[in-house]
Amino acid sequence: MVTESLRAALGADRDPEFAMLLPEGWARLDASDESRDLLLARLRERLMAAHRPDLWAAARASVERAFAGLRRSGGVAVMMQLEREGDAPFVPASVTAAIETGPDGATLDDLVAGLIARGATPLGEDRRFIRLETREVRTEEAVRIGVTTVRYLTPVPGSGRRRALLLTAVLPHEPDTPEDDPLLAATRFAIDAHVATLRWLPPGSSTSDTAGAGRA
Repeated sequence: MVTESLRAALGADRDPEFAMLLPEGWARLDASDESRDLLLARLRERLMAAHRPDLWAAARASVERAFAGLRRSGGVAVMMQLEREGDAPFVPASVTAAIETGPDGATLDDLVAGLIARGATPLGEDRRFIRLETREVRTEEAVRIGVTTVRYLTPVPGSGRRRALLLTAVLPHEPDTPEDDPLLAATRFAIDAHVATLRWLPPGSSTSDTAGAGRA
């Protein structure tokens, strides 16, 4: 069996780069420690300015968990709000991107079937993606928080359904926040809409070739 590291060393079957529009004030970062520390510093600053210190423990744990998961899975990127325009609210949500690979070269059909069995549906009219939304209550550093998680799975072009891009959006909120809370609903809608803009770039392209620094 050819391992992922051997595939990378041989330069074989490299996955194409992807680009997607991001909400205003969001940025796309790699999975390095430097990016994590920058993100945490910006996040803490924004939450304090927004008078939401209650969300800091949850947001920090979410970011650290996201970066650790990205490194374990060979993740591609993490996307999150770093700036706020005018009176727009700061949203402590994040989206991570990682590649899912079928076991021993098999397809991901079983994974897709499992997600559908748990309630995954197409992303609106965009049938490239299946979307699964879950909600739970966690305790982070003795603080109870609610977490809404939305997963989006789409096949990597040319992979024969053996590799897929998994985007995972994590939205922390108060444990008793209702499903139809205006900010939560607007954030879910915005992330859905921006995920739908995803496009795969031609071979040899990189995200730096796209217009709009931090927005693609």
